[in-house]
Amino acid sequence: MSIQAYDIKARKKVSMKNPQPYLMKNGTWALKGTSAETGITLFKIVGKKQPTIPISKIGMLKNLFTSRKCECSKMC
Repeated sequence: MSIQAYDIKARKKVSMKNPQPYLMKNGTWALKGTSAETGITLFKIVGKKQPTIPISKIGMLKNLFTSRKCECSKMC
């Protein structure tokens, strides 16, 4: 399942890469990500409730193995 948003540069709906929840000044939530075609920043307004983004199993495992602390107390 990919999130679709309108790309101004491409003049069509494209899939959004790396969508993240974003709280706007007026209290409305949006999804902020990059365009898969042109690489510009995309926003998709979703409403007053904070959106939940489904994480794929591969992404979940990637986060699990790359967000561990090592002996030097840095995130490695």
